[in-house]
Amino acid sequence: MTTNKTSILKPLPDPFYTGMEGVTNNQHKGVGECRGVEAAKKFFESRLAGCDRREVGDEFKRTLVLEAQRSKQLSAAKAKKKPRVFKKMLTAREKRDLGLHRLPKKGLNYQQFKELHELWKGYMQELLELGNLKQAGWRPGNLLEPKLQQLQMKICRADFHGAIIKVEKADCTSHVGNIGICLMETKHTIQLISLDNKLRIFPKKGSTFSLEVDGFKFSFPGSAMLTKPPDRATKKPKLKMPLDF
Repeated sequence: MTTNKTSILKPLPDPFYTGMEGVTNNQHKGVGECRGVEAAKKFFESRLAGCDRREVGDEFKRTLVLEAQRSKQLSAAKAKKKPRVFKKMLTAREKRDLGLHRLPKKGLNYQQFKELHELWKGYMQELLELGNLKQAGWRPGNLLEPKLQQLQMKICRADFHGAIIKVEKADCTSHVGNIGICLMETKHTIQLISLDNKLRIFPKKGSTFSLEVDGFKFSFPGSAMLTKPPDRATKKPKLKMPLDF
């Protein structure tokens, strides 16, 4: 059995236009869209209960989107929408499992990091403005001197990666005298590679370190550096100024 597709779409019956000044279905073909809407309103109002008739006008004010148009709008919205980026932080256990806070103890060569040290010296000379200090003939003196306190603050906030650091004092006597280039700094430790190509880890707490920049030697307590390197650039030292430099 075949069905004529055109028979699916049929005009509304004449009773639909009852009350529209005698406008029949055939006459409706020439009537404007406005009169068709009014006819539809009267049609529903005549067949709905009194409490629902008040909603007829609001329903005709709504804009109905065809499914084909809706799919196009959704696809356009998805194209404009940026992909979500999940910023999930790694836990402390995951960082330890990945070894993010440790360098390999084998395969490192001291000579490979001399260029890193040269870059660090240029960075520190600019940070501490040592050229101006030399021209002014400045020499370290009273710990309460404002200039010395400014230098202390800059040292506490400086990046040590690439610095040649020496352990001056330590609770563990075997640590005293060790010297090397700083390859990694964490919240509680400093990792140095020495001339014998061995990587050694020294705790900050209970140790005093020193470094030299362009003829100036700076000694600082590790307990003043018990923060992560990125945090030291913005936070003040835990110990009160002036520090035991």
